[in-house]
Amino acid sequence: MSFNTYIGWDIGGAHLKIASIDHDGCVIFAEQLATPLWEGLASLENAMSEIHSQITDEPVTHTITMTAELADIFRDRRTGVKELVRFLSNHFKNEPYHLYAGESGLIKANQLNSHIADIASANWHATASFVAQHLDDAVLIDIGSTTTDIIPFTSGKLLNSGTTDYERLRNNELVYTGIIRTPVMAVVNKMFFDGQWQNIAAENFSTMADVYRLTDELNEQDDLLPAADGADKTKCDSARRLARMVGLDIQDENDIPHVKDMAEHVADSQLERINGSLIKILSRPDLKKVGCLVGAGAGRFLVRKLASKNNLRYIDFTNFLTCSKEDEQKVLSCAAAVSVAQITRLVS
Repeated sequence: MSFNTYIGWDIGGAHLKIASIDHDGCVIFAEQLATPLWEGLASLENAMSEIHSQITDEPVTHTITMTAELADIFRDRRTGVKELVRFLSNHFKNEPYHLYAGESGLIKANQLNSHIADIASANWHATASFVAQHLDDAVLIDIGSTTTDIIPFTSGKLLNSGTTDYERLRNNELVYTGIIRTPVMAVVNKMFFDGQWQNIAAENFSTMADVYRLTDELNEQDDLLPAADGADKTKCDSARRLARMVGLDIQDENDIPHVKDMAEHVADSQLERINGSLIKILSRPDLKKVGCLVGAGAGRFLVRKLASKNNLRYIDFTNFLTCSKEDEQKVLSCAAAVSVAQITRLVS
């Protein structure tokens, strides 16, 4: 049976990302909603119901990828995958849907028990597999709110050394740092401030969203969850939170330029961390022909910097898609959801 519309769902521990494409592969919409699963499944239920109520095209097919099994409401990953699939079965009821299972492709819910390890945190595989159909000898770097995926490929074949989070962390293909939710204290332990190196507080006073708001690189539509202190998200608020990391209070907007220097240092440190992992991957003998980086995620602006830093060509994830200019940022942030929808379209 052919479907007129393909819906991709990327269920994360902090966000739900959804994308819809038509039978020609054009992106109809892409959306991201905050779903803090550490508070329970209610936020996911509400978000999915909100989006689902807007889907009127018939017939449609749904494909789901996930990282939400990592949420600490679940005892372990296996439990998380099974609980989430049980939730999905109740949500979709009689509607057809697939689960994305990495190298095993698309599976039905009744095949779950044989593919739990394949389903867990496989969204990176979907994005890389889709991009690899369009390009030879490249590295996809998807920088999101919390993590960075670095996946090399050539001639349609992924060349990842790891598959699980454990293996990918070990092989520099998963870097647990992102442009929004990552605490500043997880990026640096010192800052250069007022002419000298300054130790910082080991407290989650400030996140990378504050840093990139101060460097004017944050797209506000990607920062959906509360700030570290639950306060507002003005530049002054971000500067106040970042200054607290070195034990200072700022008085007003006149202090922002001084704190911005700290933000630029933290941003540079995060870029160097990601670049260190990228260099280790690029040093592999089988990747000597790599000539470009493909950027995806809310942090694609960092991938542009990485490409320039390593004398590589930059290609945007949206280059492989038809979508409106105003939707590009949402499409980038929902790259995995777009990719599983495209993969389903191509095999249907």
